[in-house]
Amino acid sequence: MPNESVGFKSGLGGLSAADMLVQIGPTVHVDIGRKSRSEPGKAPDLAGKRIKALIDTGAGGDCIDETLAQELRLPATEKGVISGVGGRHEAVIYTARLYVPALDRLLFQQFTGVRLAEGEQLHRVLLGRTFLRHYRMSYDGVSGQVELSTGED
Repeated sequence: MPNESVGFKSGLGGLSAADMLVQIGPTVHVDIGRKSRSEPGKAPDLAGKRIKALIDTGAGGDCIDETLAQELRLPATEKGVISGVGGRHEAVIYTARLYVPALDRLLFQQFTGVRLAEGEQLHRVLLGRTFLRHYRMSYDGVSGQVELSTGED
């Protein structure tokens, strides 16, 4: 069963693994882009490599930093209204391929453009409940460890 640690096994800079989980949140590295440059049957080769993605159980959908989406030249497919801590506002919806190397999963989906970098966020992608509905997640706040798995044998 593909399984990925998205928490922290040890602390850093005087912080415990549990403190790191509180400050940074469960994180997975993803590749993202328009289309793969690899041959069929091989791991996808997407333009954006090792992008930090926050596993965000508070987000209904998946989001991408607006600047990153533009740098990767992702197609803007529509506009929609989103709501969050900043209130309701209109946002651009991008379509992209997302590859999670640790889970060997390639997804083709929509991402709402948000201003993560502008808000000095560490992550450039948020993976919400639409992403999580396909996985099992074990969250141990005491130890700082979080495991994400596909549930497949």
